Parts: sequence; structure tokens; C-alpha cells
Amino acid sequence: MEHHILDRIYDFVSHILHHDHRAAQEAGTNPDGLRRCPVTHLDISMQPKNSKFLSASGVMWYFEHQREVYNKLLKPRLSERMQDAGISKQCREIAHSIRNSISNPRNNTKKAIKKLLNEKDCLFSNRNLIDKNKMIQAGFEIGNSA
Repeated sequence: MEHHILDRIYDFVSHILHHDHRAAQEAGTNPDGLRRCPVTHLDISMQPKNSKFLSASGVMWYFEHQREVYNKLLKPRLSERMQDAGISKQCREIAHSIRNSISNPRNNTKKAIKKLLNEKDCLFSNRNLIDKNKMIQAGFEIGNSA
């Protein structure tokens, strides 16, 4: 309960101090007016308005128009086996890597927690041993019930 109140106070103070920046984030842009990918922080204004992450077409745009950005920030996301693939396949793989960098930690945490909670041969409940923040991140209700 106390942690929840502190979070609300922090959000309130942060809202007052950084109102312009937060309003821009909620609108999907940054204070500089550009829409940016939350993973790479690259401009995604060349993509459709509903895009949240840098897509394959956005990666292709950087390949065609800003090769130095592509080589420095995007190409290192390719696996060894994709280095020799065609450029369109590389772009799809890079975009997939960008999306996964956000969703994989959440999904892996959720799977690990489910495994702990579904142990059939446990004498005691493991729920109290799991970090509360990890439970919230994975989307589980925090309660004292087993």
C-alpha cells in the first residue's frame, strides 16, 4: 500500500516537472516533434501514424537514406545466419528483433512465474517468494492468496 502511494506521488511530481515532455510522449511524439521508436530512439515519422516501433519498411528507409545509421545501430541486431540474406529479409529480421526486445522480457517473466505457481509437488506456495514488481510486470494480480 505504501509503495502504491509513493508511486502516485512520484507520478504527480513528475507530471508537474516534465509536463511538456510527458504530453508529447502520450501523443506519440517527443518534445522535438518527431515520432520515435521506444527501443532504438530513431525517427519513425516515415512510417504509418499507428506505428509504435521501427518496422521493416522503416529499416529499409534507413538502409536507403541513412546508411551510416543502419550500419551503426540496426545491422548489429542481425544474427550470424542472417548476415548473408537479402536486404528485405534482413530488414524484417531487424524489425522483429526490435519488437522482441520489448515483449520478450515481459513474456519470459510471465512464463517463469506461471511455472513457479503451477508446481504440483511443492509443499508450500511459492507466491510469497516472487518479487512483487516481477508479478506486476508479468500481469499477475498481487494478493496474499495462494
